[in-house]
Amino acid sequence: MTRLHVDVLVLGAGFGGSLLSAVLAKNGKRVAVVDRGVHPRFAIGESSTPLADAILKQIATRYGLQELLPLTQYGSWKRCYSQLRCGVKTGFSYFGHRAGAAFVPRDQLLVAASNSAMKSDTHWLRSDVDLFLCEYAAKQGASIVQGADYFLSGFNEGWCVEGSAEGREFAFVSEFIVDATGGAGEVLRHLGVAENSDALKTNSTALFAHFDGVPTVAATLAERGVDLQPHPFNCDAAAVHHVLEDGWMWQLRFDDDTVSAGILVNGDSCTAIRQSEKSLQAVWDDRLKPYAFVASQFTNASVVRPQSGLQQTGRLQRICERAAGNNWAALANAAGFVDPLHSTGIAHTMSCVQRLAAILLNEAAKPRTESLRRYSDDLLSEIRLVDEMVEGCYAALPGFRLWSDWCMLYFAAVTSAEQSPVGNEPTSFLRASDSRFRSMLAEARQRLQRVIDLDRDERAISGFEEWLRAAIGPWNHVGLMDDSVNGMYRSTAAPDR
Repeated sequence: MTRLHVDVLVLGAGFGGSLLSAVLAKNGKRVAVVDRGVHPRFAIGESSTPLADAILKQIATRYGLQELLPLTQYGSWKRCYSQLRCGVKTGFSYFGHRAGAAFVPRDQLLVAASNSAMKSDTHWLRSDVDLFLCEYAAKQGASIVQGADYFLSGFNEGWCVEGSAEGREFAFVSEFIVDATGGAGEVLRHLGVAENSDALKTNSTALFAHFDGVPTVAATLAERGVDLQPHPFNCDAAAVHHVLEDGWMWQLRFDDDTVSAGILVNGDSCTAIRQSEKSLQAVWDDRLKPYAFVASQFTNASVVRPQSGLQQTGRLQRICERAAGNNWAALANAAGFVDPLHSTGIAHTMSCVQRLAAILLNEAAKPRTESLRRYSDDLLSEIRLVDEMVEGCYAALPGFRLWSDWCMLYFAAVTSAEQSPVGNEPTSFLRASDSRFRSMLAEARQRLQRVIDLDRDERAISGFEEWLRAAIGPWNHVGLMDDSVNGMYRSTAAPDR
């Protein structure tokens, strides 16, 4: 069998692997993409952000992929690619709930991310978008093999992937390989790169699916007499977070009125879910039962995706010890993962694609060593930053007020990045390389723990909030922690670009 030589091998045809392959192929590299699965397929990790869209715009503009520019805003997406299902996301909505208690209207937090629906971010129906990007990579010249049964070999002298798909044999040889296989981490496993997941502080488990027949949050609030007038945007046109006593639920509504929903459980409660002998539907119902508000939303709901029904994970958190070497690199989701909270996944993958594209297109093989070392160090540092931001939210439970306070650290990081001038040079994700921010975040966690140890005393919480308001000052350009807005943030929208 003839071996086809390429410049870059990409294992995994998810959106990250396909996007990187499209960039490289469009700009003169010979690229092969090999995936064990076949599109279209169910996937989560669906909520884009202004930062993700800004990076995608940079990539598309810099590397001549103008066909991707419409995907950076909801309005242009719907005009140009109406066949690709998505949902409108104008911000982040949070609603606090206590077991056995009625919903309290003050337990709301809405943070605008866009100035209008047409210029907003999107929820991606990944089965549609991943297929589109895979086909787009093929149109740019990448060789795509799906449904592959393959064997990976090589390391120092180069890489070889050989196997069969649809009854045909294939073999690709390359000097460089990219691991875009997500949690499978096939290149990492081949290299024996160890995981060090115990170093991550978050410990959560997820139960999720796509549902039909879920009433909107706005309708459910209105049924309870909650005034919607103060909302700065449609609270359902957002990444919706229902904050529970030991975890949270996400709700992402698509334009076909189906909803991606998942329950995240933290700490000791994870063990009970993982070891339960009940059906997943029974576990789902048990988790919602104490919370009348969200339970009522799912009274008549049914799972529509995936065909196999509700999905359950083990512990979500993982991180590898290295994310790149002399002739290989991993994208974000292969190197590690923390939690869906804060919708960091798409943006982080975009950031990795941007950085790897710059390395592989602009540097010869030998000088890449230092750039790849820096890429690895930065990526792992960024995963640990996300872990710190997420773990603090879980630690703040039960209690919506402290949860909301801790969220301000993420919004300070992301809005300060969004407010910065957009250039074409890849940068560290969020504030991972900002030593002042990292030090402030560490001190914030120590202070949060003191509040927790004081049984969340009212005076202790107020003191923490006063300190936090001042501490985030250097990165707070959008009026975060302004008590006068009562949790309804309109000025936090990313600037139109």
